[in-house]
Amino acid sequence: MYKILFVCTANIYRSRFSEEVFNYFAIKNNLSTRAFSAGLMVGSYKTRKIYKPALDELDRLNIDPIRAEEFSIHVDDIDLKNYNMIICMDEKEHKPMVESNSNVKEINIIYWNIVDEPLASSNISLPKCYEKIQELIYKVTEKIK
Repeated sequence: MYKILFVCTANIYRSRFSEEVFNYFAIKNNLSTRAFSAGLMVGSYKTRKIYKPALDELDRLNIDPIRAEEFSIHVDDIDLKNYNMIICMDEKEHKPMVESNSNVKEINIIYWNIVDEPLASSNISLPKCYEKIQELIYKVTEKIK
């Protein structure tokens, strides 16, 4: 099983949306790959479940979220060695957090440039996540063939 970890700040918005979209396509296409998500600053936020705009966009896409009722998870609470690929949602926002976290800073991380609210609305950031996931599904499919 090829495993991907999506990481953002609170694990309620971009990373959770990406996890759900990726897993939807992996299951739909019977691929031996799955995604999970975590956050770099989970404890700093009151909201601990997936953010409503992400749920709304999943609903619009006819994707039933698997982990909608689960709380966000801090990146330090999972074994990062279990993942073949780790993707942080925005380099400018997340690289300083990664570099200050001794559990993460030595790990090879891919950075996307998907900006969070309020700098970009969900009408911009979530479609960008969706597009990147589509590309990623194709790349991963080629790797696991």
